[in-house]
Amino acid sequence: MAKSGKEVVPPVHKPPFPPTSSLVSREGLIFPAAFNDISPLSRELHALRLEHRDEVDRFLCAFFDLSRFNAIRKILWLIAVHGAPRSLYYQKFLGREIVIAEELGLHLVWAKSRIFIKPLPDFLLNYEFWEAYICTDPPLYRAACGLLYSYCGLIRFGHDFQVAQESHLISPGLDYRAWTEFARTILPNLDPKDPNTMDTRFQYGELRLHRLDTLYRYSPYEFSISSILQGFPHAMTESYVPYMDQYNNAVSAFGVIVIVLSAFNLSLSARPQNPDLQQAAYGFSVFAMILCATLLAVFLVVPVITSVATIYASIATRKRHAQRRKEEEASRSV
Repeated sequence: MAKSGKEVVPPVHKPPFPPTSSLVSREGLIFPAAFNDISPLSRELHALRLEHRDEVDRFLCAFFDLSRFNAIRKILWLIAVHGAPRSLYYQKFLGREIVIAEELGLHLVWAKSRIFIKPLPDFLLNYEFWEAYICTDPPLYRAACGLLYSYCGLIRFGHDFQVAQESHLISPGLDYRAWTEFARTILPNLDPKDPNTMDTRFQYGELRLHRLDTLYRYSPYEFSISSILQGFPHAMTESYVPYMDQYNNAVSAFGVIVIVLSAFNLSLSARPQNPDLQQAAYGFSVFAMILCATLLAVFLVVPVITSVATIYASIATRKRHAQRRKEEEASRSV
């Protein structure tokens, strides 16, 4: 694997396992042909040529991107519990469907009956790749160590290993005995409480998507209109539809209001001359009208604002790509 395109940086860290513990040989590593940039709105494909180190570095930055956690790392304790994730077999026991998610930010995030898990790449099982590409960049090193640590929790027993292979989370060529020896070797070197070894996100196991989305939207550390409108899932919003829960809650609220108003109407029919009852019914009726008008306005206005924001972001992304192409053409001409 050649290293050209920019100067090779000396390693800052050491791989969490010795060369003899590599489960995948350097010649056996297979990489995707193309990749997207970090931006969730980016749809432009970039060829991944292993002889260009800068392209491999850009691929790894997108592959291990945890930037969305920057705004909520300090307050994750509000929605999560410290500890390693529960095993894959236990996830099945809870009735959760294992869904592959290539975004590291969605790794071990669950919603209703689904849990999103990022597959373990083969290059994290090779010592030389760690030393050449991952150990030279501290953020990449912390994210990679966190992903390895999470798999030590997900795959503990033979049935966990079988579930991982059936769900295409690990290479079919791996052996359970070899994996146990590998995990036994790396675990002493992976301290989740050390921020220099592992990203803070991996101090916690599974995260509930609804709570994660709410925390991200209204985080006091990075409060913005963009975070409120887009939420944490970004591209997942089309399949997850986070507003559906809010619609269901609104329908339930309308049902309660109708029942209470019907009760007030029946009570006024039985005691039409009761001034306290009339005042209470009048106050609740005004409250119900204001609440219904507010909810209708929110459900009508928010989708429109979200659509406008998406269009604006798409235009901005196109302009950014055009500017980048101009800069690349200018640098080539020079």
